[in-house]
Amino acid sequence: MNTRMKQLEDRLANQHHKDLFLQTTHTLKAIDDLADQHRRFQSMQAISGVKIVGTEEALFYDTLTQVKEEIVATLEKTLNDLEHKGDKNYNKNFKDGVE
Repeated sequence: MNTRMKQLEDRLANQHHKDLFLQTTHTLKAIDDLADQHRRFQSMQAISGVKIVGTEEALFYDTLTQVKEEIVATLEKTLNDLEHKGDKNYNKNFKDGVE
C-alpha cells in the first residue's frame, strides 16, 4: 500500500490536488491509531483476566485493512476522474464530479 500511496502522491502533486492526498493520509493514520488503541485496550483486558476471542480480533483487523484498501481505491478513482476531466469518451467513476 505504501508504494501505491507514493505513486498517488506524485500523480496528485501533478494535478495540484495534494490536499486530497493529505486528507487520505490523515484518514489512514486515524484508522491505524484506532487499531493501536484497540490493541492496547485488549492487552489491558487480557491482563485483567478477560478472555480474548482470537477470531473476533482477526475479524476486527481484517475489517480495518479492507476499509483502508477501499479508501485508497476511492482516491485512485477520484484521481482517474481528475486526470480525465473533459474527456468525452471517459466513463466517470463519480457521476456527481470530483471538484
